[in-house]
Amino acid sequence: MATETIEELIKQTLNTIPWQTTLQLTLPAKHVPFVLHGPSILTGYRVPYKEWKYFFLSLFQLHNETVNVWSHLIGCIIISVKLYGYMDEFDVDKDYVMSTLLMFGISCLICLFTSANVHLLHSKSPYVHFVAFMVDYMGATISSFGSGIAGIYGLSEARSYRWLMPLYLPVIFISSYLNFVNLCLAKIWYGHDPHNIQRKYMFIIGMSIQALINMAPFVTRYEICFSNENCSMTSLNHLTLIQIVFILEAVTFAAYQPEKTWPGKFDIVGHGHQIFHVLIICNHVFQLDAIYADHDKKKLVSQ
Repeated sequence: MATETIEELIKQTLNTIPWQTTLQLTLPAKHVPFVLHGPSILTGYRVPYKEWKYFFLSLFQLHNETVNVWSHLIGCIIISVKLYGYMDEFDVDKDYVMSTLLMFGISCLICLFTSANVHLLHSKSPYVHFVAFMVDYMGATISSFGSGIAGIYGLSEARSYRWLMPLYLPVIFISSYLNFVNLCLAKIWYGHDPHNIQRKYMFIIGMSIQALINMAPFVTRYEICFSNENCSMTSLNHLTLIQIVFILEAVTFAAYQPEKTWPGKFDIVGHGHQIFHVLIICNHVFQLDAIYADHDKKKLVSQ
């Protein structure tokens, strides 16, 4: 068979393959609207203004949002498996900790699933981009509220619980709502320029204030442990780990590293927002583990 005939046969075969199953070409940053740019992300952008099917099916394509989407979908699976394990171990009616684990776990699932969908679909157009990230902030706010619930019901010590409980739920509800407003305003005011640092400042300050409120129920445990000679600070490592990971989240969210140092080298895999996503999942898992560990320790003490 002639070489020309073989080449023609291959071309005809490739043309019959549905586009959904073939690797789609992506665009450099200069060919997509400026608002869709990721700082120092030079390539890997999907074609804007395509039909919705194109963006849904891009879940199975390689572009600069692929890792962001799949990291949170995998996070959903991890959280779901952990919750299933807790349900197998605890009785919702008898073990008070189960309701705390469920409430926080569900808030994590909402956050992760919402974020995965936002990163999957936001590149359709600038308008969709803005609306999608407002939805993303709703998911982040629900997760933040759930973290406050975990703090007061699952991680607090008795003195803090008695002192904070009368006002704590209204406080975290109002602070979570105000933080949502702050995130939305930051996006509306500065979101047209992906490089504007003011938006990052508003995000970090708002989320940091919320984190301090969420940590208030259990931070006093350090003071109690420090003043008790029979208590080792290593017994609070599970709480310390949560706070360290949160700080790392803030740093990776703001720094745009390593892509800022090496533009174009981490467009598809390894840029800062992908690292931020992984840290979010780690923090959710560590908080669930902390609630479980404290409950397990209390159970051993009571026996």
